[in-house]
Amino acid sequence: MFEVENSPKRYYKVMHNYQEAQLLFAAIRLNIFSYLDTPQTAQTVAEAINCDKHQMELMLLSLVSCGLVNKQEEYYRNTPETRNYLSRNSNVFLGDTLLFREKMTSLGQLEEKIKSVSSVNNETYDFSELARLSIPEMYSGRVQAFINEVNKLFPDNNECLNILDLGGGAGILDVELIKHFPNSKATVMETPDVSKVTKEIVEKYGVQQKVQVISGDFNSDPLGGLYNMIIASGVLNFVEGDLTDFIKKVSDSLEIGGYFFVIGQFADEKDAVPANMLSWLSGFMDGIPLPPKAQDIETALQTCGLTLADRVRVAMFEGYIYRKEEKKESVTSKDVINSFIELTESISNSKTNILDFGSEDMTFHRGEIHMIKTIGDYPGIHSAELARKYGITRPVVHKTLQKLSERDLIVKKDDPEDKKRYLLYLTEKGNAAYRAHEKYHNDNDQSLFDYLNGTSSENLASIKGFLEHAIGLIQNHS
Repeated sequence: MFEVENSPKRYYKVMHNYQEAQLLFAAIRLNIFSYLDTPQTAQTVAEAINCDKHQMELMLLSLVSCGLVNKQEEYYRNTPETRNYLSRNSNVFLGDTLLFREKMTSLGQLEEKIKSVSSVNNETYDFSELARLSIPEMYSGRVQAFINEVNKLFPDNNECLNILDLGGGAGILDVELIKHFPNSKATVMETPDVSKVTKEIVEKYGVQQKVQVISGDFNSDPLGGLYNMIIASGVLNFVEGDLTDFIKKVSDSLEIGGYFFVIGQFADEKDAVPANMLSWLSGFMDGIPLPPKAQDIETALQTCGLTLADRVRVAMFEGYIYRKEEKKESVTSKDVINSFIELTESISNSKTNILDFGSEDMTFHRGEIHMIKTIGDYPGIHSAELARKYGITRPVVHKTLQKLSERDLIVKKDDPEDKKRYLLYLTEKGNAAYRAHEKYHNDNDQSLFDYLNGTSSENLASIKGFLEHAIGLIQNHS
């Protein structure tokens, strides 16, 4: 007889776990758990689902042996955990989700697949249905953990956040985020098939005004921005090409100080296998790419100026939060002067000297509409102040004001403190021009506004100081 150095116990445990899974799925399909929220006998349950009483007794005893059901004398009842997740009477019933995942990730055809060449089988993986069925799964702790983390990042619930969710599935994270941050907006980017489901869910929850759903491909389509936070939930597997290029695309769409929230599990060590290797083996064999290594992700993130801010592990929810830091560039005064000269030359050579806002009455030279804007910004301003602000002579200002007055765009009122001058105000027509001009800049210059909104007060002060100094020197070049 030879010596045995180890035990085959684990193989029998694997077989037992397989049998336990078969038992669980059968009980879900028979809807047994929905009858056990209150104590019931085997006879009662058998009659409810039209089964043999003796066979049902054996089934219930097996469920007791697995810890899914409790038994007291002849009565059977769900455990608290089973009542929460496996009874159709629960708001977070996971039965249909578990059955769908069992079918989707089944290894029943493993022997056939291992002999074939990988190719993505879209029919096998119905991500649209997964998005729909994953809603209760999201509420089983994932949404709660996500909102808790976002609250840590943005403690003020009145903050106006702009969120992008890549591969957001049903959009539940965004729905709940909007509920907690009512002044915010979110964009979900999904594949054409899944986005149809996302739109249905968003409309069902009544947040379609604040949650936009985009049908597209995050690999090739622009992401827009700037965003306070970008979420990537289980999508890094599907990045095409160089990972660093994709991360840079994400970083460019984040404002300074914004967050990149990566949700998923990744192998920490170079030669380690993915944490979800077994559960997604069927998918990997059908052509779904393996997830990138944690080290590769970290390298790409650091290259693109994103640093780890926090790691989240709550129940089944795991994620990494990265923050976009301000990039320290080496800029010389010559670089700034050259950029400023390029700006002024572009403005002076611009062909858009007349702005047309839709009608002859709403057509203006640049000088006219900018004077209307200034009067709208400073109601009651006088002509001498306008001349000072624009660095031009009073006769030139007077000539422009006369034209605006003749067109019923402004009105002059006596200054009670100085009878020699007039105070300037916009008429109703002038206010319409003011609003049209404001919309024109919102439509065409939003990226500049977003950039300035994401710039620190200290840097804004530096920019303003430079511009004020440059304005003071304009007369040397006029």
